[in-house]
Amino acid sequence: MFGIVPKLQQYVCAWNFWPAFMKKFIMSEKGPFTIFFWTPLAKWGISIANIGDMRKPVEQVNTLQQCVIAWTGLLFTRWCFIITPRVYSLVICNFCMAQTGLYQLYRKHQQGKLFTR
Repeated sequence: MFGIVPKLQQYVCAWNFWPAFMKKFIMSEKGPFTIFFWTPLAKWGISIANIGDMRKPVEQVNTLQQCVIAWTGLLFTRWCFIITPRVYSLVICNFCMAQTGLYQLYRKHQQGKLFTR
C-alpha cells in the first residue's frame, strides 16, 4: 500500500508532454505527491469559512472554536519553521488562520461577550 504513491509519481512524471520545470515540481519534496502540497489547500478552507463567519452576529460565534483556530494557527506557524522542507505556503495559511481566529475573538471582546458561548 505505501509503495503506490512513488510508483504513481514515476508513472505521471514519465508522460512525455510535461515541460522540464513541471517534472522537477512533480518529483520535488514539496510537490503534489506529498502532504506538504495538500495541507495548505485543506487549511485554507478553515480560514475561508472563518472569514465567511464574520458576517454572523457575534452571539453566534463560538469562543472555544475561535480559541482553537487561533491557537492552532499560531502553533503551526511556528512549527512550519522547524520542519523540513520549509513550506512557506503553509506558513502563510497558518498565519492567516490565526489572524481570522484572533479577529473573531476581538469582535466578541468588543461586544463584551468573550466569555459566553
